[in-house]
Amino acid sequence: MLTYDLKVGYSCNNRCKHCVIDDSKDMLLNKAVSIDLTTNECMEQIDEMLKKRITSIVLTGGEVTIRKDFSELIKKCVDSNLLITVQTNGRKLNDIKIINAIKDVKNIKFVIALHGKSAKTHDAITQVRGSFIETCQGIKKMCLLGKNVILKIVISKINMLELPEIIKLASNLGVKYICFAFPHGHGAARKNFSEIIPTYSELKEILREMINIATQEKINIEFEAIPFCIIPYAMQLVGELKYLEGNTMCTQVREDTFDWEKVRKSIKRKGSNCINCDMDSFCEGPWSEYVETFGTNELIPVKLPVKSKRLIYKALNKKI
Repeated sequence: MLTYDLKVGYSCNNRCKHCVIDDSKDMLLNKAVSIDLTTNECMEQIDEMLKKRITSIVLTGGEVTIRKDFSELIKKCVDSNLLITVQTNGRKLNDIKIINAIKDVKNIKFVIALHGKSAKTHDAITQVRGSFIETCQGIKKMCLLGKNVILKIVISKINMLELPEIIKLASNLGVKYICFAFPHGHGAARKNFSEIIPTYSELKEILREMINIATQEKINIEFEAIPFCIIPYAMQLVGELKYLEGNTMCTQVREDTFDWEKVRKSIKRKGSNCINCDMDSFCEGPWSEYVETFGTNELIPVKLPVKSKRLIYKALNKKI
């Protein structure tokens, strides 16, 4: 399956402390160029990628739901018979115009950013008072409409002690799937590195508790940018495994389209000892900025029993 990740612009109604787009946005602002694509530019890019036989699309930003042409973009994707993912902070999902645009769309899912168990934490990260309440309302509305909702929680020093409780909150809101993403030290996260980026060692016991609570709440979870060796007892939860089943092409605002798999792997890094890990050929390692700051001593090679290794390799190779 070929997916197209289209950044429609960098305008957003949040100002998240971990947001990775700041560098790209600042580059355009310094050139006095619009940070958002026009409707026609979005349509042209979708048409161009349809020629390359994409089957699904991710509409992202910035914040796609604050655009006046949101319903037009959705209609274009529906008319093109694409599977649609809307990546959003969820704050506008309770608005009647947004609801009318998506309520009858079948092949659509929402990846919604939630970063705390309470307004105190979430709003501290988004730097917008009231954003937590609006996001929770949006999540609940999409669940009530029967839409496929995935929560996207960026792990940080600010919210890491609350992560188990966020799972319980998600369950109460009606969510069945959560992606926990380790922060990439880029953009705003680079500027706020010491405030945002925890170490894997600080997270180890929290991750174990999260997995236990997710099991109790019957919620599926995955972890992005957390290597196999950090959760060797739950390696099936490593989020990068999903990339074995397809590829994603991405377009930043006013930049060339690129292969996300190649770029993603190029901005991650492993340690010299990783070659001794039984999962090395399937692992991408941590973000480069993490390794530059904290090193690779936490990355302990995984050694599997022969039979388990054979079964795991067989299952993973089927996905490739």
